[in-house]
Amino acid sequence: MPPALEVAVHGTIIATVGTIVIALYNGTLFAWHPILMSLGFLGIMSEGVLTALKFRRLEGPPRAAAIQRHFWIQLLAVTAVAGGFWAIYQNKVIHGKAHFKTTHGKFGLATVVLSAVAPLGGVLSFRKFGLLTLLPEILHAPTKWAHRKVGMVAWLLAVVTIQLGITHPSVARGILTRAWQAAVVMLAVLLLAIAYTEPSERLPQRQGAEVQMRALGDEHLSKTL
Repeated sequence: MPPALEVAVHGTIIATVGTIVIALYNGTLFAWHPILMSLGFLGIMSEGVLTALKFRRLEGPPRAAAIQRHFWIQLLAVTAVAGGFWAIYQNKVIHGKAHFKTTHGKFGLATVVLSAVAPLGGVLSFRKFGLLTLLPEILHAPTKWAHRKVGMVAWLLAVVTIQLGITHPSVARGILTRAWQAAVVMLAVLLLAIAYTEPSERLPQRQGAEVQMRALGDEHLSKTL
């Protein structure tokens, strides 16, 4: 991974999330919604995505340690997102407003649902938890592949949802809002660039075929013995 790209990601995260927290915190319940969502998605989850991209190169114990670190980072991110979701839901209840009626609200609901589903796939696919062994071996690679894809889609959907939300009158801060919008786009571009430069993991179809070939080979060997 090019060091410059990694430094750029960290710098963009700190600058964006830091200014959002400083600019929007006013002690109200509503303020916790954009603060926790930006912290969860743009801050913590972005670091989790970066961690996942970095361990593509690793094997053995270092890879297992990196995967475990990715798990805890994403768990913290989902906790922040859950707090942000609760804040806006409760705020609407207090003020008697309908839920999920705006474009931002509908995108936000889809984002939160996917953000809850993705970690479940991670728990299932992480061998240390022992759940993956309950599945046939031919499904191991597709399960991991699906987890990665759902996680990335959830994060990219969060980028769109945040873009829709930071222009809301209760959140907008003039020229600072435009800077946030540009920074969110920059963060997405940087992570996609890193994903492109990092070596891709094997496709599940190829891995599944290899499992089948090994199984056929073992069966043939057992018949000849």
